[in-house]
Amino acid sequence: MNALNDYNELVHELAKLDADTAAGAERTGKRLARRRQALEALRTELDEEVASLAEGCAALRRPVPDLAPAPPAAQGGDGADGEVETVLRDARVRLREAGDARLATMRAAQRPTLLPRAHHVVRELLVYGAAMAVCFSGQLIWLRATGGGDSSWWVAFLPPVLAALVGYVLVGAANKPRVPMYDRAGKPIKAVVPHNPRLGVTLAVVTMALFAYVAFFA
Repeated sequence: MNALNDYNELVHELAKLDADTAAGAERTGKRLARRRQALEALRTELDEEVASLAEGCAALRRPVPDLAPAPPAAQGGDGADGEVETVLRDARVRLREAGDARLATMRAAQRPTLLPRAHHVVRELLVYGAAMAVCFSGQLIWLRATGGGDSSWWVAFLPPVLAALVGYVLVGAANKPRVPMYDRAGKPIKAVVPHNPRLGVTLAVVTMALFAYVAFFA
């Protein structure tokens, strides 16, 4: 009887051990499946980021950096298994940081040449205002040198118009991106550059009125 009881206990222990082993194998399989899915998702995101980086380097006419991964260091079985989740989490963080840095670089490259952080109206006001200031100074110098006369009306209207045209060209140069962009074929991408010619016309009219007041009424 004792031998039979020992046999039954041994069978029970073996069945329990078999069940624990099967449950452990199932948990291990699920954990490996989750890690495999996370690795595939990370690899897909990495491929997309590498493609975006290569496209950005081509647009900026810069060489693509060497992105070949370094060979992994030899790790023990327990240590390597315990660090998988940490490595995947760190890789996701580094990938997001790389994407943010790439977007920041592209935005910085597309900023205008003059006062890149300012609103385009501020740049246009400075450019048109400087052109009109130079124009008005030239008109005053002419008025003092000649004393005016019948040609004062021509001097009152023509120089501000020319200054507005010059300001229009200078505004286009000031609002252009600092780094030219290129498509995948290597052709330059035409940037959308705001000009706001109404501001130039308004300042030209103000300049005409100021000179007319100085020349005829002051």
